[in-house]
Amino acid sequence: MNWTWRKIGVLALAGIVILAGVGALIDKLVLPAVVSMTATVHVPSVVGRDRASAEVLLRDAGLVVMEPREQFSATIPEGTVMSQLPYAGATVKEGRRIYITVSKGVETMSMPSLYGATMRDARVTIMRLGLQSGDMSYDTSSSIPAGKVMGQSISAGASVASGAVVHLVISRGTSMVRVPQLISLMQDEAEQLLRDLGLIPGAMTSVPSSAFQSGTVMHQDPPADSLVTLGTTVTFVTAK
Repeated sequence: MNWTWRKIGVLALAGIVILAGVGALIDKLVLPAVVSMTATVHVPSVVGRDRASAEVLLRDAGLVVMEPREQFSATIPEGTVMSQLPYAGATVKEGRRIYITVSKGVETMSMPSLYGATMRDARVTIMRLGLQSGDMSYDTSSSIPAGKVMGQSISAGASVASGAVVHLVISRGTSMVRVPQLISLMQDEAEQLLRDLGLIPGAMTSVPSSAFQSGTVMHQDPPADSLVTLGTTVTFVTAK
């Protein structure tokens, strides 16, 4: 009985040794031989090519082209290969999967209407869209209140690229304008305010004053709240 179990154990151990040897043989000799039977290829460079020709070139090299990934680009033309993986020049097995990224061109959006928006709201909208605020000009309007957008350089609904510059036209309201309060403003502030309203800063004189800071407006003509036509000249006196 003991001899029988001992014999079985010896036979089992021998079998394990044989299997291990066969496995090692397969690992060292057979598998490398099988692998070496698969041809290797050098991955061609397709970056900068159009998608169609890139896919043909890769397939002709014995590679499998996966469904391309698409990505917006401000510099690479639409339909052009931006990147590839594995990289050009890599040595891979024939039939290896190749991944490419193709440019979708410049990202565009539909330009919204800014008509009637305040200058601040229009600028915020432009910024949120990834566009840039350009120059602002002013004009009269009988329908758009003063201080609101009455014109835009890119028409509403037009397709516009990210980063494009949008110029605005701001309404001054009707041809009549109310003269603003200039007293206590610095000279440069008063002149800019007049220009923004379509009025013309006129002759300026300076007189000594102990009540006002030097350069501050002390008197204006016409006075504040006067209704005048656009282009009216407003003169003022500053302290020195």
